[in-house]
Amino acid sequence: MTDKDKIRLVELGKQLSTLGVEFRIAQMGLEKMVDKYGMSSPEAVEASGVCSQMALRFARMEEEFIAVITEEISGY
Repeated sequence: MTDKDKIRLVELGKQLSTLGVEFRIAQMGLEKMVDKYGMSSPEAVEASGVCSQMALRFARMEEEFIAVITEEISGY
């Protein structure tokens, strides 16, 4: 594994960790909106959209992380 790959993995790991925390905070916000306004309220729908977007970002970043690892493993 090159130094560049190692640095990229560390960066992606940090970003995944941060995004995971942000996603959990967004989930808590969604729960709060559902409790306060109801499941189909505009507030809950908006909070759900935020959670969905964050989940997509996390999934894409996780795919990139796995691709770097897989590339290194298949290179051996």
